[in-house]
Amino acid sequence: MLKHLLPLGTRDEFGTRARTKQHLIAVIQAHFKQRGLAPIATPLLENEAVFDQYQMGNYQLYRLLSNNGRTLVLRPDLTLPIARFISATNVPLPQKFCYVGDIFRVSRQLSGSYNQMTQAGIELVGYASLKAELECLTIANQLSAELIADAVEIELGDAQFAQRVVASLTDNENNQQEILAALFDKQLPRYAELIATYQDQPIYDFLQAWPRLFGRPVEIFAQLDAAPLPASVQPSLQRLQTVVDWMQRTMPEQAVSIDLSSQAPQKYYTGLTFRGYSTAGAGYLFSGGRYDKLLTNFQAQAEPAVGMGLNVDLLTTLATKQQTSLAKQLLYFDPEQWPQAEAYLAQQPNASLSLADDLAGAQAEAQRLNAELIDLTGGVTND
Repeated sequence: MLKHLLPLGTRDEFGTRARTKQHLIAVIQAHFKQRGLAPIATPLLENEAVFDQYQMGNYQLYRLLSNNGRTLVLRPDLTLPIARFISATNVPLPQKFCYVGDIFRVSRQLSGSYNQMTQAGIELVGYASLKAELECLTIANQLSAELIADAVEIELGDAQFAQRVVASLTDNENNQQEILAALFDKQLPRYAELIATYQDQPIYDFLQAWPRLFGRPVEIFAQLDAAPLPASVQPSLQRLQTVVDWMQRTMPEQAVSIDLSSQAPQKYYTGLTFRGYSTAGAGYLFSGGRYDKLLTNFQAQAEPAVGMGLNVDLLTTLATKQQTSLAKQLLYFDPEQWPQAEAYLAQQPNASLSLADDLAGAQAEAQRLNAELIDLTGGVTND
């Protein structure tokens, strides 16, 4: 019956997964607190206009009408609601925010994506210094090591690089957007057709290689140094080199790559971008970057900002798979033995209490849980 079915793109979370997710969230929140970030919570419902700057990609918004006829949406993102909060409250800047919450996006049917996702993140608003980006990268590096066993690679990019390269080719904005779309979507025949116009220009060899401009920093910088790039991209490249050098000094074990052929996560990004992924899981574990135009959707004055979002659901999936298979123990005891049972629990983190009425019930429970039964009433266990 329909009343027992979940809406498409949602799921119930129970047992090991729910426990793992709650633990990860607690670890993330404790780390945020230790870094001096102020928690913030915004409503699930927002006015649709809040997300005018948001690129939905392959997703759509959940929309509904309020009683005054205004269109509301379930938030698909947590950065723009924080920008709305800052603008509406005139909270003094700079500020360091952190959050954990659910976001909602309608994905294509049969895409395998969930429509409800849990995201954690930080927003460093009012900081123009590169230190804000470095703080995000530090948190990403530390949390990755703490939350999952797999190595995580951080991929660096720049939101302005591609726009400035194509702007040096042509003043026609339609042509610029066509080239960028073909590049970002890896529509290589169409891209080759579009750049053929510039085959007599010195930059043409670079344009041909551009769709494959991703990999290890030393290799990418060598290609960039050899290319006749416009002067307008040099600040972006210098910033990338500075960040790579800093990461190699401060976190030498961290794998780093550069991708200058992909689109920034959102169109309001203005500078350095970064994503983190594990080869053990599909999709990005975290992504973020600088977006100094964050508040322009809400007020005339822009404010510098850097932020990062973590995919708590993907982290949970990886952490659940990686959990060690420690033997579970189930304690059967009489009510008067409760203090003894509590003392045992304090010494055995993988043990839990059986609340069965009798030994037979406890044995059945232990079998279902694939746990060793510890019988405090007689010292007998089931194998």
